[in-house]
Amino acid sequence: MVNIVAFPSSVEPTEIVYVNQLETDVNCFVTDTLRRKKEWPIKVACAFELHQKNKDSFLLEHNASFSLEGSFPFVSLFQDYLKKRKEELEFCLKKHTLIIKLNFKQKEVVETKKKEDVLDLIPINPRYNFNQIILPDLVREELMNALKVIQCKELVYNKWGFGEIDPIPRSILNFYGEPGTGKTMCAHAVANYLGKKILLLNYSEIESKYVGEAPKNLQKAFEIGEKTDSVLFFDEADSFLGKRIQNVTQGSEQALNSLRSQMLIQLEQYSGVVLFATNLVTNFDRAFESRILKHIRFELPNKEARAAIIRKMLPARLPLSKEITDEDVDYASAMIEGFSGREIKNAILDMLLSKASLASDSIYFEAQDLFDAFEKKKEEMKRLKEQEEKILKDKILKKLHEKNEEARVENELNGTGSENSLNEENKQ
Repeated sequence: MVNIVAFPSSVEPTEIVYVNQLETDVNCFVTDTLRRKKEWPIKVACAFELHQKNKDSFLLEHNASFSLEGSFPFVSLFQDYLKKRKEELEFCLKKHTLIIKLNFKQKEVVETKKKEDVLDLIPINPRYNFNQIILPDLVREELMNALKVIQCKELVYNKWGFGEIDPIPRSILNFYGEPGTGKTMCAHAVANYLGKKILLLNYSEIESKYVGEAPKNLQKAFEIGEKTDSVLFFDEADSFLGKRIQNVTQGSEQALNSLRSQMLIQLEQYSGVVLFATNLVTNFDRAFESRILKHIRFELPNKEARAAIIRKMLPARLPLSKEITDEDVDYASAMIEGFSGREIKNAILDMLLSKASLASDSIYFEAQDLFDAFEKKKEEMKRLKEQEEKILKDKILKKLHEKNEEARVENELNGTGSENSLNEENKQ
């Protein structure tokens, strides 16, 4: 807001008109400048006073150091503006000096966040350990070697001197593979193995409806991880590690680029274990690739692994009318080719729930119940796959229809245009 606070009564009416005009011009100047530079973390308030004329025609005072990131030397800009108006000022302020005071303060947030919008990050105790997970030997070996960065950092970084090459010991791993293959469970197991808590994070939690908040949320996550010595686990990693957008056209694209740039900064500084999980690994930005120590693939379990998972998932206290033998488990495993560990677990849970009741003393299970549960799960997965294929097919047909419709309209317009041209030629 531009204001004339006061001026002496000796000022001529013509001078008042000039000062009022100057007030309007300055107000427009400030408004336009701030509109073009929305990200400034400052607010500008101008106050005008007329005093007895000094040596200079105007004096500009401010209390800002402009050390805030993203701020702009507004005083310098304003001085240039006043110099362009110097002759006008000299004319209207023959007996007086115009003093302009600019008060700078941190930008205030107009909209107050609701309680549910405030990011609340609390590390938790890991829920799983490696004894609960069936992993191929190669995957387990890769994991153990990667975690030695933390376990043996005194030996590797200090005694053997690798700290002179890379001063920050960190283990950044990416788990990738199809859904339900144990990536999240393995992240918990890693934290358990290291005797640390785990901080679970995903893109929807870090993303904010408030512009500029997502990078701050990400920074807060790393600060909490550092403070609590926790393992950081980012699900939906392709959202965080995807390629930065080159030709930014929307604010949302700029926000995503800012988030990914902040992730690079934090990974460079963080000393500890950071785990990512994703279904895809092909869309990562090259800058992230160089920071990830190892990509570890989680595959769908083979027949032997499925059998081992079934044995793990069957509760030890399950009431059986007849023992479920190894042959039964092998038969069940052969039934469910293509199942993930999660789908095996869900099928067994569904089996338990199908018989659960308050009269628990009369309930017993046998191998046939397991076979039926897996058969039911197979039918369910088949229906879901058919529905997905139908939805995809409908989408493709809709697109083709829209394209054909656009082509038909265009042809009609072109045909009408040609016909009109022909009629014009005949008239001539």
